[in-house]
Amino acid sequence: MGKLPLSTANLGYPRLGHRRELKRALEGYWEGKIDRKALLSELEALERAHLSLQRDKGLTYVPVGDFSAYDHVLDHAALFGILPRRFGYRGGPVDLDLYFAVARGTKEAPASAMVKWFNTNYHYIVPEWEEGVTPELTGEGPIERVRRARAWGIENVRPVLLGPYTFVRLAKGPGVEDVRRAVLALVPLYGEILRRLEAEGVSWVQIDEPALVQDVPKEHLPILEEAYAALVGGLSSLRVLLQTYFEAVDHYERIVRLPVHGIGLDFVHGKARNEAALAAHGFPEDKVLGVGLVNGRNVWRTPLGERAEWLKGLTRYVSFERMILQPSTSLLFVPHTVKLEKKLSSELLQVLAFAEEKLDELALL
Repeated sequence: MGKLPLSTANLGYPRLGHRRELKRALEGYWEGKIDRKALLSELEALERAHLSLQRDKGLTYVPVGDFSAYDHVLDHAALFGILPRRFGYRGGPVDLDLYFAVARGTKEAPASAMVKWFNTNYHYIVPEWEEGVTPELTGEGPIERVRRARAWGIENVRPVLLGPYTFVRLAKGPGVEDVRRAVLALVPLYGEILRRLEAEGVSWVQIDEPALVQDVPKEHLPILEEAYAALVGGLSSLRVLLQTYFEAVDHYERIVRLPVHGIGLDFVHGKARNEAALAAHGFPEDKVLGVGLVNGRNVWRTPLGERAEWLKGLTRYVSFERMILQPSTSLLFVPHTVKLEKKLSSELLQVLAFAEEKLDELALL
């Protein structure tokens, strides 16, 4: 049998570094042992190494923009100028020290809250959308990331953005009490980012909306439809993958018909409900399905034979040509590679799979 026409992608990669380089660099900077230039150099080296590794694993699409100096939710709050005024911020570009101040606090101002990222042990910085704050683009973060990746020889980029609906659902403060108003205030900013990415020749962008696996009120569905119609309506060549993970998507029949080009579903933790929804409602013929079938949350090997057979069964609803094989979530939650484990028994090593090994599993599938 010949090679099947399957594409592969990753949703995100561990940030810490093989030997905890990120942690050491941050602590060194905060303690005054290294300067800003040295910190930025270390961050760039880590990002480059992670992107290059994913490219070399043969992925069709490499995620760009998932790497962060501290937290990806805080990255988006800074990108949109939604930072607490108690730190003296009044708009414009966000300085690195201000960014860290929001995360860690100062003598004069307490840090923003840290809360569990859905049902994981990762903690994100809660955005504070204060009264009277109007979101603005404070920089070209996603576009700069794409340009940098290409300068490093990574051409098959898929930028990753945290979606406007999830950002609003995660934030707190007067600015998010009216969900529709908050989401639609962000839409022009996302739209500008997408247009710039399209101008860079990017083919796909991944917009993460994990809030869609929670209890989504029915009155929020028109907000999502309005927001994504506005986002996608201004595009000509750039395609949008709306990515969900951690569980089965709520309101499946409405979500899969949002005006986007692809939907990513978790077929590990949300397997039973997402399968049932597929059987009941099918899948739109004009969309690509991001198939999350390698567990991004645990450290065990994937039963490849079983998953391959299951994947064949999925063709009842979607052809192989319209699938992108992916982990069930970002690989942020697992270590880098089993190859660094020198003290574990050979029996245990044979059943473990960390981030690198999970990418190998995608290639094998």
